[in-house]
Parts: sequence; C-alpha cells; structure tokens
Amino acid sequence: MAGVLVDIKEGDVLVVSSTNYRIRSVAEWDSHGFVSPTFSLRATVSASTKRPPTMASGKRGGTAENLTGLTCTPLDPVTPELAQTAGLEAPYELRQTFLDDGTDFVHLIIEEIKTK
Repeated sequence: MAGVLVDIKEGDVLVVSSTNYRIRSVAEWDSHGFVSPTFSLRATVSASTKRPPTMASGKRGGTAENLTGLTCTPLDPVTPELAQTAGLEAPYELRQTFLDDGTDFVHLIIEEIKTK
C-alpha cells in the first residue's frame, strides 16, 4: 500500500446511515493491481468511525467520534467461506466494505445484527 492505513482498528464502530456496526477485522486490501480510479467510484457511501475510550477506574464510557468524512463501498455479505472461517455466532451476520483511505482501500469486516 502506498499510504498508511487509516486509524481504524478491531473493536471500533463503523457508522453508515446512522447505523453502528462493530468492526471485526481491518486489513490492507490486496487488490492484485486491481485498484484503479474507476474502483474509487464504487466508494459512494458516507461513513465515519467511533472508538471506545480506554478503561478508567474499571469503567469504560460510551464510544466517541474518531474519523469523519470517509467513503466506502456499499455493505455486502462476505463469502460463505469467510463466514465459516470467522465462526460467527448468532445473532450477527458478517458484512464487508472497502474503505477509501485516499491512496488505496482498506478491507473491513463488520458485524450486523440479524433481523427476523
């Protein structure tokens, strides 16, 4: 990756359309040379992140805004193979998105609460 990964880590919260999604995995996207200016056009969703504060006196406060003004691709289901590998238990469903960090893309795996 030509740039530096944006300040996002596992446990942060991705906010898309006022909905919070816990970030389960953050990785540099190995695009195999696929990233092009046209791929950036797929990053049409506005997003931000929140981060839980550090523990203080055995207590943790609510999440605080971390990054704003981000764009990502629409949330998509992960492949069945990835879902099996992750061993995700109900009531969550894995989704994925690619976040445009300004130089390349960061692959995020997030948890979405299943709806009945």
